[in-house]
Amino acid sequence: MADKKPKRKELLKEPDEFITWSAIAVEFARSNYRSMVIGLSIFVFVGLLLLGYFAYRSHRQTTSHEVLESALREYGNISILMDDKTTAQQDEVFNSLDKISKDYGDLPTGEIALLYSAHILYNKGDFKGALERYNRFQSSGLAGQSLGPLAIYNIAQSYMALKDFEKAMNIFEQLSKDVNSPYRREAYSSIARIYEMMDKKKEAAQAYKQYLKVFPEAPDADFVKAKISQLLAQG
Repeated sequence: MADKKPKRKELLKEPDEFITWSAIAVEFARSNYRSMVIGLSIFVFVGLLLLGYFAYRSHRQTTSHEVLESALREYGNISILMDDKTTAQQDEVFNSLDKISKDYGDLPTGEIALLYSAHILYNKGDFKGALERYNRFQSSGLAGQSLGPLAIYNIAQSYMALKDFEKAMNIFEQLSKDVNSPYRREAYSSIARIYEMMDKKKEAAQAYKQYLKVFPEAPDADFVKAKISQLLAQG
C-alpha cells in the first residue's frame, strides 16, 4: 500500500523550522543583548582602526614618494665639481634625504634616501659617514631583495677610500669570485688599484693581467694593457 499523505491538520501541528530558529535567535538576542552590543561595538571599533591604519599608511607612502622624488631631482642637479656652491647644495640635499630616511625608515622610500645620503657623503669625502650609512642600508629590506650587491660594493669602496686595504681587498675578492655579481669586473680592477695604492707594482700588474684574462673584451682593455706595461717598467 502506498504511504498515506499527512493530513493538513497534522502538517499544521508540526513546528516550522524557520520560525523555531528565529524564535531561538530572538530569545538569544534578548538574553545576551548587552554582550552582543559590546561585541558589535568592538568589531566596529577594530574595523575602523584597521581602515584608519591603512589610510594612514597609504598617505605616508604617497607623501614619502613625493618628498623623495623632489630630493632626488635636486640630487641629480648637483654638479660633480666640488666648489663652494655645490658643497652647499649637497648639504641641502643631504639634509632632505637624511630627514626622509628618519621619517620613513620603515618604508622603501626611506631606505632609498639612506642610500643616496651615503652617496653624497662619499662624494664629499666623508668616507666614515658614508661607510656607516652603507652598512645600515645593507640590513634594509631593499638590500635583502635586490640591492645587496650594490651595498657590499659601496662598503668595499669606502674601505678602500679610508685606506683600510685589508677589509676592502677581502670584500673585492669575494665579489670577484661571484660569477653572478654585477660588480665582478669592478672588483677585479679594484683589487689591482689597491695593489697600486699599496705601491706593490708587480702584484698590481698581475692583478691587471688577471682582469684582462677574465674580461678580455673589457671597454678599458687598451688602458689596462698600457697600465701593465707601465707597472712592469717601474717595478
